[in-house]
Amino acid sequence: MPIRRGAEYLESLKDGRRLWLMGQRVEDVTTHPALAGCARSVAAVYDLQHDVAHQELLTMPSPSTGQPVSRAYLLPRSVDDLARQRRMYECLVRRAGGVAARLPQHLATVVLGLYDVRDLLSKEDAAFAERVARYFEYCRENDLSIATVFSDPLHHRNHPASKQEPLRVMARRPDGLVVRGAKGVGTQAPYANELFCMTPPRPDLTPEEDVYFAAPVNAEGIHVICREPLASANPADHPVSPSWDEMDSIVVFDDVFIPWERVFYLRRSPAIDLAFEARLFQGAVGLGPWYVLVRMAVKAEVLLGICAAIADSLGTAAQTAVQTALADAMVYLETLRSCIQAAEANPVRSPSGLTLPNPTTALAARTFAIERYPLLLQHIRELCGPGLLMAPGQADLHNPDIGPHLHRYFVAHDQAAPERFRLLKLAWEYACDSFGSRQLLFEMYNVGSLATNKQRLASTYDTRACIALAKELAGVIGPQ
Repeated sequence: MPIRRGAEYLESLKDGRRLWLMGQRVEDVTTHPALAGCARSVAAVYDLQHDVAHQELLTMPSPSTGQPVSRAYLLPRSVDDLARQRRMYECLVRRAGGVAARLPQHLATVVLGLYDVRDLLSKEDAAFAERVARYFEYCRENDLSIATVFSDPLHHRNHPASKQEPLRVMARRPDGLVVRGAKGVGTQAPYANELFCMTPPRPDLTPEEDVYFAAPVNAEGIHVICREPLASANPADHPVSPSWDEMDSIVVFDDVFIPWERVFYLRRSPAIDLAFEARLFQGAVGLGPWYVLVRMAVKAEVLLGICAAIADSLGTAAQTAVQTALADAMVYLETLRSCIQAAEANPVRSPSGLTLPNPTTALAARTFAIERYPLLLQHIRELCGPGLLMAPGQADLHNPDIGPHLHRYFVAHDQAAPERFRLLKLAWEYACDSFGSRQLLFEMYNVGSLATNKQRLASTYDTRACIALAKELAGVIGPQ
């Protein structure tokens, strides 16, 4: 099937999946009051692929059938290909104000990344590479929505490993595997068709725990357990969360059968090669970190827009402190844009010959993005002041009993006040409420924490030329 329509996507979610929210079974994610908003938003993304004005940007002819498929599955071979991918993703995340981090187009990059490292997989078993190639085509041709799960449940560091039950292979059968355990954080899992599970490398990883596989969300034994919803029931004063509360979930695999066709990696040797495992895991993530940067640059546009609009509305834009805050937001945005362009213009070749954004530049930008993001949120809070907390809502403003009081004392004769109240509500969602706090937590730990990203950068950055220059200037003579 070529690209799906939104209605077809929504229908695909009515598949008997075992979805749980606040201790209750959710029979239909597309109609549940706390979950339907995001489902409809993702459906609108699918419909956008059929819009004549967007189809060229969002789709491409299938290499197999010639029918239109998502451009997210394009195997980039040039800088122009990377630019097309970026423009596609920018278009989609801009519609969501940069808060939609797990659109189907983003998660397609994981399948693409796995396809890119199929030669690594074949070192363990040639069948793995063949299965990945077939699965890549299957996802592309069926326009599937995928969710990834790879985080293990949190435990005390001294909790005995013997008392833990990490996700593991419980049985190997002639027709496949049986897996048991739990993973998180399954962002977007309630809205996905497929779950893709992989295990990050660690020194104590056993062969039975070192497995990559895919399963339909409605597979027997899978339970998707949602966190508390953050979507407000008041869209008039919450312009983002009702549409884009991407639900995070614990995914339980209760003796789930995985056919061999959907098993993409299973280590056979008891000895773990951490260097190989790291290459495999990072390679399987694919273009994902690059898409994160593209989305964060779009979110930076929104954050700068909020700061500038609030300053203009309050008449404070000429104040020195406000200009400093605006400059910080501008530097944040322009630095991300520049790094994205630099990584795109100076790509590297992957082992399979794909053109990928420069990983060093992308990693440095990711580190910068994590470190500075909380500062921008604080600037928003300071620019808005107490009005951020006390801006009247639309229901209050239009209430016949209390509305006149608010219009007399809060709006007064300030024609910009109603617009300012709406801006303050938008600022509240990005910088203050539970939805904004979840966004902050997600950005701080998505694709690794700040410390993890700094460690990656320090361990991979080539400093030899810099050392040589410093030694030359210092007059150090000898072997370099």
